[in-house]
Amino acid sequence: MIDQIPSTATIVLSGGTPAAQTASIAGINIAVAFTDQQVVKFYSTAGVQRTGSTYTSATISYADGPSNTLYFSTVLPSDVVVTDYIVVAGASYGAGNSILGIKAWDVNSNTGTIGGLNRNAYPGRLSTPTINLNGAALTPGIAQRAEVLLTRALGPDAESLKSGVWYGPLEQAYAQSNLMYNVQIVNAQEVKGEKTLDMSKRYFSDTFGGRKYHKSPTASANRMDLLLMEN
Repeated sequence: MIDQIPSTATIVLSGGTPAAQTASIAGINIAVAFTDQQVVKFYSTAGVQRTGSTYTSATISYADGPSNTLYFSTVLPSDVVVTDYIVVAGASYGAGNSILGIKAWDVNSNTGTIGGLNRNAYPGRLSTPTINLNGAALTPGIAQRAEVLLTRALGPDAESLKSGVWYGPLEQAYAQSNLMYNVQIVNAQEVKGEKTLDMSKRYFSDTFGGRKYHKSPTASANRMDLLLMEN
């Protein structure tokens, strides 16, 4: 699976012009995760492949990252709906047939399975603590809150505490930059010339809470993950 069609997305199954826009899905989560001319297929949340009409797959003509829109040069299966999964053509759908990503491993739960193990047989050991901000803005203290949970989970003497890295999207790096701008102090006496001072830096910070922050345009926009690579 590359992405799940959000419930707020707009799907045009066919009929668009020119040929590169025969069909489209606007409002995808992460359009840059797809590539031009990529062939994909669709599955329902119940794991049933969409095969409406005679079309069982579709070819992406253009993946528009800024607008999070996928344009297709072919008609989409007529039964494609929002919440469907978009899957690499040729992949076998179902548990155990793909490489599990961060969202599969970093789950705050003692139910279900991961890596062939039942989470309820190892309470707490296969569950990832989370901090839910409920849509609120990032604050500097979040790094320390994560440190508290990490230390509780691994113990204060764990060597891996020193090596954790953050992984997340550019949107969260932007939020981190705003934290710095809010406390920035400028000595106006040191400002020369008649032009206003550029208060913005060109690049994002490389760290958050003293840990390396790995920015990715294909990471989910609404989350950050603290990863211990040795773990």
